[in-house]
Formats: sequence, structure tokens, C-alpha cells
Amino acid sequence: MTLGISGVISLIKLKRFVPLILLSSCIAPPSLYQEAFITSKAAVFDKKLVITDYTRNLPYAMQIARIGNSKEVLLVLSEARYGDYLIWSSSSKELITTFNGKIIRTLGLSNDMELINPPNIIEIYKKLLNNKDIESAHKSLINFTSPKANSLELIQSYSIHKEDIITKRLDNKSVDTIILQEDINIPIIRFKAKNLYWIDSEMNIIRSQQRVFPNMKSLELNSLKKYNGS
Repeated sequence: MTLGISGVISLIKLKRFVPLILLSSCIAPPSLYQEAFITSKAAVFDKKLVITDYTRNLPYAMQIARIGNSKEVLLVLSEARYGDYLIWSSSSKELITTFNGKIIRTLGLSNDMELINPPNIIEIYKKLLNNKDIESAHKSLINFTSPKANSLELIQSYSIHKEDIITKRLDNKSVDTIILQEDINIPIIRFKAKNLYWIDSEMNIIRSQQRVFPNMKSLELNSLKKYNGS
């Protein structure tokens, strides 16, 4: 099962290892990836990943991913860099890197991307909560692999969308959230999109819907178990 992706890649060589003795309850050792993935692949019903007791008891940080209306897949945290930069791996080794919940790099998709100078979603959200009337915008550069394009200007603007109650996938508990809306614009290719982030009172992004490519549907991430490292 893949994220609607053509081609399978190998895990990249990790350039900076986090001591496993400190983070063993958060980052899955590579030798145990397959055990988690095999179980999750057998627990998909009508494109939706069924959360079994086995999955609930896994001690790893995990997310559920879906592109458009494709089947849901399990992502397991494979590496943490500098605390907030997290690398997630699927069963077929596609990699998604997030920075405070925002997708900033992909590897193994039909069109990969990398965001340079990404915004800090949580810090922007905090500022907007304190003053909803302020305008918040951030400029980044983005690279694509297919077609190849480098250093395209990406403008991101933010606003508080609305309050919402969602159900956590791990324990089916309801949680109050506020939705942060991110409007993105790549002027040179006339691409505009809207991303949404569901944020709880503890500043955790519980769910997000992100357009990361002009030619791909939104990629939805649902948090199962958050990363507790520092």
C-alpha cells in the first residue's frame, strides 16, 4: 500500500542519529517498522485504517496519511532532527518531513518537493490567537522535481478559520480545536491553494489538510501518537 505513488524508494541514510535509549518510546527502530506496517495493512476497511489494540499499544509516534480519496496508510516516525523537524516513513518507504506539522519535504512521491525557510505554524498561530486582527504572512522558496523547478517564491498568509470539535482516531475521544487557515500562492506558476490545521489547546496539530503540489490532491494527516522528544 502506498500514498498513491509510483515507484518505491529506500530509506535515506540518516545523517544525524538521535540516541535511541532516550527516545525508544517515540521513534521506531528500523527493524520494527515492518511489524507495525504489516499489521496496519491488514486493518484497512473501505479505504479507512482501522485502529486495532495492537496499533494503540505500539510505543511509536504515528500518523495516518491519505491523498485525496485514496486508502489511508500508516506513517511511523523514523527520525527527529533538532526537535521539531520530524521524518515520517510509510511501509513502502516514502518519506515525509514535517516542521511543527507543516509538510516541508517529500521523498518517493511522483513529484517531490522541498520548502526552504518554512514558516513556524505554531508560533504564527499563537500570535493570531493574541491578536486576530493582525495580518500574518511568510515567504519561502519551494523546489519541485517533476517538472523540475527550483527556488520558486511561495507566499503563505494565515488567519483563524473557526472552532471545531473532532474525534481523535486513537481513542475516539472528542477534542476542541481551532482551525488555522493557510492560503498559499506561487505567483510564477499561478498556483493558489488553501491548507487547514486543526490545533488543540495544548498547541498540538491533530489534523491537517495540505496541498503541497499543483498537480496533486490534498494530503491529509491525522495524528495518532505525537512525538514527545525534545
